[in-house]
Amino acid sequence: MDKQRRTQKQRVEESARRLADAAVALIAEKGYAATTAQEIGLRAGYSRDMVRVRYGTKEALVDSILSTLYESRLRGIDEPEASGLDRVLAVARLLHTFAVEDPVLLRAMFALNFEAAQADDLLRQRVNRWLDESVAQIRSAVEAGKRDATVAADVDPIGQSREMLATVIGFAYLWTVDPENFDLPGTLMAWMGRLRATLAP
Repeated sequence: MDKQRRTQKQRVEESARRLADAAVALIAEKGYAATTAQEIGLRAGYSRDMVRVRYGTKEALVDSILSTLYESRLRGIDEPEASGLDRVLAVARLLHTFAVEDPVLLRAMFALNFEAAQADDLLRQRVNRWLDESVAQIRSAVEAGKRDATVAADVDPIGQSREMLATVIGFAYLWTVDPENFDLPGTLMAWMGRLRATLAP
């Protein structure tokens, strides 16, 4: 009985992983809107109905991917034990690690975010919430840096957080449309150095 339950759990976990991998690959190749639930199921090696059986909708599958594979890897900015400046620099550091370790997933998620700007649905609302949360986290990090004197006193937390988010979006766009000629990891490392020099007292 226990063995059967473990085996069933393993099958469920494997199907979730394969569906997520297939969705990421297809979105990276052709975009979110052009990717269908049926294609995801077939790419994963299952039936055309597998996404519906496991998640109900393509949107629910993508929501799971955003939560577990994307957003969770970028939450390290909110590290209360680190200095304020280190928390600010984590924006570039975490993206750099992501781009080096899993560029296909990161490119797919960038493409998904850009497509959401043209939509009027739950995906767009989800992306808007993520952007608002990101600005709030950067602002909190800048404010912490001003309190612990690792960030210059004259830095504007609101302006800095918005500028940094806009910079990340610009880097993401350039890398998404021209990945062969835009070195995202190298650009992020250079940006991190400039941020440190600009923000430190």
